Formats: sequence, C-alpha cells, structure tokens
Amino acid sequence: MPGRRLNQVEVDLDRFWQRPPANFPKPLLRHVRVEGGPGLRGIRDLIVPLLFPFTAICGRNGVGKSTILALAALSARSPTGWRVFWGNTRPSTAARTRTDYRFPDFFMQRDGDVPRDGLTLGWAYAQRGDEVEVRHRCAGGRFRRVVDEGRNRAPQIPEREIDFVPVSRVLPAVEHAALRSAFARPADGNRVPLDAIHLAMLSHVMGRPYQEAETRTLRGLTLPGCRAGEVYSAFDMGAGEASVVTILSRLQVLPTGGLLLVEELELGLHPEAQARLVDTLLRVCRDRRVQIVCTTHSEVVLDRLPRIARVLLRRMGGAHEATSNVSTRFAIHEMGGESRPELQLYAEDRLAAMLAEEALPSGLRTRVRVSDVGSSATLARQAVSHLRAGGDVPALSVFDGDCTTAQVDGWIGGERGERRELAPDYLILPGDGLAPERWLIRQLAIEEYAHALAAELDCSLGQVRDHVDNMAAQIDHHHTGYVLARRTGLTEHEATRKLARSVARRHPGLDPLRRRVTELLDGR
Repeated sequence: MPGRRLNQVEVDLDRFWQRPPANFPKPLLRHVRVEGGPGLRGIRDLIVPLLFPFTAICGRNGVGKSTILALAALSARSPTGWRVFWGNTRPSTAARTRTDYRFPDFFMQRDGDVPRDGLTLGWAYAQRGDEVEVRHRCAGGRFRRVVDEGRNRAPQIPEREIDFVPVSRVLPAVEHAALRSAFARPADGNRVPLDAIHLAMLSHVMGRPYQEAETRTLRGLTLPGCRAGEVYSAFDMGAGEASVVTILSRLQVLPTGGLLLVEELELGLHPEAQARLVDTLLRVCRDRRVQIVCTTHSEVVLDRLPRIARVLLRRMGGAHEATSNVSTRFAIHEMGGESRPELQLYAEDRLAAMLAEEALPSGLRTRVRVSDVGSSATLARQAVSHLRAGGDVPALSVFDGDCTTAQVDGWIGGERGERRELAPDYLILPGDGLAPERWLIRQLAIEEYAHALAAELDCSLGQVRDHVDNMAAQIDHHHTGYVLARRTGLTEHEATRKLARSVARRHPGLDPLRRRVTELLDGR
C-alpha cells in the first residue's frame, strides 16, 4: 500500500526529523501559520504542518498551495554570502545585491486593496534542541515581530539558505525574449556545471546518459544546457529536462540544512521521470540533510512519498484546512471533484476500505463511496471536517478494530474543540484489539473462511493454510497482502481484495456496519 511501508531511506529521514541532533546547525521548518486580519489571498485561519523532511502539498486550484510555499520562502534570513534563486521572471542589467526573499516578491499590495493590518504570519522551527515559533503581525502596513508571552521575548527569524524554484523554469526559452537577447552567443553567461554526482542524478531521472550539464547565468536570467551525445541548451530542450537541470543545479549549491521550495514538481515530466525524481530527492534529503517542500497535483509524486509527507489543502466553505497523512487515493479523489453518492464512508487504509466494500451487498455498495483517508487521528479529523463543511450527504467513519471507543472519542473531541454539535457518526470494525490484517489472519483459521479464500485463489485448503501461516509469521502486519501476492503471482491489490472478500462477505462481526449503512441510506 503506497506510503505505508517505509523504505530504509524514508525510515532514516523520519528518524532524523523526529529527533534532529541538538547541534544541527540550521533550523528545520515545522509549520507555516496564517491567521487574523483580512487574511491572505482568502486564507484567514490555517496551519500547514510539515511532518517530514520532504513534504508535498496538494489540493485543488485556489486552495492556497502557492501561498504556503511563498510563506515558506520567507521563513528565514539568508546567511552572509547566500544568493537566492530568482528564476527567469526578474531580468536585471546589474548584479543582484539582494540575498533573500521578501514579502512583496510574492504578495502585491495595490492602491485600493484592503489593508493587511491584523494579519499574522507564523513559522515554527526545530532549532538546536528547541521548538520555537516566530510570528509577525501587520500594523500600519508593516510586519512586526510578536512577543512570545511564554518566553517574554519576540523571537527573530533565523538564518538559513533558501531557494524557491518557480513555475517559470518550464517556460520555453525560445519564447522568452529576454533570454534570447541575453544568450545570443553560446558562450554568454557565468557557467556552473553539474558535478559528477548531480550529473548521475540527471541521467537517472531522465533515463538517458548525460556527459555534461550546466546552467549559465546572465542579467539575472538562467539558461540550462547539457551534452547528451550532442551539445544543446534550453532553446532546444524540453520543459521537463530543463526543469530537472534547474532543480539539480540549485540542490548542488544548497548546503546542509538548507530549504528547497519547488512549485509543481512534476511539470514537464512523464510519470516514470516523476517517480525517479522523487526517489532522487528523498536520497538527497537523507544524505545532505536538506529540507524540501513542493506543491503537486500528481498521483505519481504522492504515491512515491510516505503518507506522513503528504499534506492536502482544502477550502471548506469559507475556511481552509490542511490534512496530513492522507492516502493518495483520497487526495486524488478530493482534487478530482467527482460527484458523491448517497453516503460517504471513510476508512483508515485501503484494507479497511476493502473490508467495508466487501461487507456490503451490491444494492448498498453502489450507493456508497468508500475512501481510505489515513491514520486513525486523520480519520477523526476528516469525520469532523465533513460535518464542519456541511457535506450534502451523510458520512460514516469506520475505525480499525485496534482502536477503542475512548480513543476515538478523544480524537474527535480534540478536533471539534468547543463545538459539541459536531458529533460524527462512527463505528469500530471487529478486531478484539487487533489491526485488520491480524484480525483477518485469525478469522482464516476458521474453516468457513479458509474455504472461501481457497475458492478465491482456486487452490486447495492445505495451500491456504500454508499461505496463512506465512502471513501470520510477518513482523509487520501491513505486509499481509504483499506476502500473499508474492506467493500467488497476484498483484498486492488483488491479493488484499481476495483476503477481505473471503471473510467480509458473511462475517457476523460486520453486521453492525451493514445495518448502520442501511439506516443512513434509508434516512433513519
């Protein structure tokens, strides 16, 4: 299941993120906050958590992804000697003296616009063993630091190298008049070649060997170039190729602890190249201890990242909300804007969703949309959010059998705060304190369900028992479907579906789910 089983690179990154060394030299951005005043681009109250060194922010157009990325660019001051990346949107006739990004670089205030007085922006960091939040509030048209009452001081924005790689990196160079003028001769500009390490990364991402690659900078403009059999520049280069050269060139100069921000990471790249780019960036994050935040609409990008690295932004009526730990399926559904059926059922993960789907007879199943959301806490958040948004269909949240009623009530209570009227409808799957995978294995020891699985797999009862013994021996219960897939030649999705179907179709422990779905559909 994408995002659930962490590979070793992701395990290393998560370990570092949860407990960074106390002497780590740079601050790590933990969240971005917008609140108060007239808001910012329609956002009035929003905290976007960054729970992993590489975070992908997704969501439909207009929910604030670019706004949050721009605010992340303002989260630190540049150390002496650092020059930020400007893309090709700000040509200049003189050498740049600006070393960092500023609010007007991303947010324009025109005559007649509503003043931003009262708007508060905040950035939380992990810094040298401490957790610090810096907040700036606008008053009289200027942002000033807000005193931290608990510390009786106003923390300063820390120093850190930051690069913002904008969408303009994929604009065709041949259609850019300033680029055509600046680089009229092939030798024009200050040449910075990719070193052997980053050149190998480029070859891996693009799936072809490169002998050289470079960027040339002149008049505040950047032109990628390379040699892959023949020499050519961005004037004869595809958008995806130019984008990867640009991203890798900035990573090459970004020091340990730096922050790279990339708008629409997948732009110009086919799915395989998108997957390879994400894998490459994850390794860079681990090996170089840099932080990456990007925006995306790509299912491939989301799938290649662990769930903890995904943040879904949504507009809920007039409010904005950030949900972390979401499944790819749920995020893509939310961005797809598909119409909803008569009942929305939320489950924690794909197996729980399959159990619910297979438990329902066809007459009910066609009237229900089932979405796997993420962790149990994320599921509680989504349950409350559905009510807060005033969804046009009822919702039922199904928690895994290793949850207790007290735990679920606690998660929901934490999400709804003082709004007691937000009382989501939920139930807990059968499990006797076991995760769904462990519960399934226990049920398959019962002959009725073992026979059902034998029929699903078209094999003998003895073979089923052998499969079940191997699945039961796994240390990580999330590997259950994967193990059956390896032993049967099925895909993991097919194997997991057959496991769920063999038990869920007739199991009495799922009768409460069937009854509750019937009641909600019938309006009782």
